[in-house]
Amino acid sequence: MLKHVSFLTRDLAATLAFYKRLGGAVEKNLTTAEGFRRGVVRLGEGRLQFFEIQGETPTPHGHWAEHVALHVPGLHSLLPELRAAGVTVTRDLQPSPGGRDMAFVLDPDGRQVELLEGGL
Repeated sequence: MLKHVSFLTRDLAATLAFYKRLGGAVEKNLTTAEGFRRGVVRLGEGRLQFFEIQGETPTPHGHWAEHVALHVPGLHSLLPELRAAGVTVTRDLQPSPGGRDMAFVLDPDGRQVELLEGGL
């Protein structure tokens, strides 16, 4: 069973806000004993964990195959809202191989996020 996936971020507040907009619930937003800013977002049963790294630049790979995939309700209305908020859409709304509508966007650190219509 997957506990979480962990990533680096340049801006923890922006990253947590982005995933909250996609239906996530922020569970943790704190400073660790080692002095790192850490955030955890719950998405269904899974978790995304982010560590803010000051002075370092995370370098996520921009290829679509490396991505986070999320089920989101109301993708047709969410996508224009994300665009209006300045989120980059890298693959516009289209049917997924499984038949659900999907789109790809970039999170604040340039990670590919696949958005699939519907709940879990």
